[in-house]
Amino acid sequence: MQPVGAFLWFLFPLVVYASSSLPNIIIIFADDLGYGDLGCYGHPSSLTPNLDQLAAGGLRFTDFYSSTSACSPSRAALLTGRHPIRSGIYPGVFNSGSRGGLPLNETTIAEILKPQGYATAIIGKWHLGYGANGKYLPIYQGFDDFLGVPYSHDQGPCQNLTCFPPDTKCYGTCDQGRVLLPVFQNDKIIKQPVDFPHLVEDYNNFAREFITNYAKKAQPFFLYYASHVSIACHM
Repeated sequence: MQPVGAFLWFLFPLVVYASSSLPNIIIIFADDLGYGDLGCYGHPSSLTPNLDQLAAGGLRFTDFYSSTSACSPSRAALLTGRHPIRSGIYPGVFNSGSRGGLPLNETTIAEILKPQGYATAIIGKWHLGYGANGKYLPIYQGFDDFLGVPYSHDQGPCQNLTCFPPDTKCYGTCDQGRVLLPVFQNDKIIKQPVDFPHLVEDYNNFAREFITNYAKKAQPFFLYYASHVSIACHM
């Protein structure tokens, strides 16, 4: 029985087991989560019991370096292990009108793991380009499944979107004159605009089904959860 390895910005072992000889891997990459925002890192009022439990049962690192503070280049570095300037994803970020994306000749973690027999999936914010006919979407970068958004929610009109339940509107007007943020399943739009109050539930259901399915099959899996919505309420 091999434990699932879960990586936040600090390595956390997740309490899930599979019979495969290869370890399962989960990466949780959270937008706008500061070092001191979690209870396990000393925040006096933030309630993050699930992450605190992971920290208590695993390793809690106190020193971490990111390639950059911006969305697209930091994701490129995380998935390829290379400085983003080497892949051309620097210094800005992709938006709804961008033509480029993470070059297809870059090798992602998913592309390394698939030949080893891993099932691969991404949930959340991709933000590494869409391109002509979706050529830069995750399913063309080593991922079997993708449920999420191609870029940030503020890169389109958001003044009438509900960001927090039950009916708190998103702050500001965000970028105008662009398309409303879509939700993709693989290379198909399944919802537009995004329904933020129910998005976390959709993500969590997908993650639960993905993990359960491949654990039962005893097939190793790699799940990349790129969280981009309100995290405090479900951590």
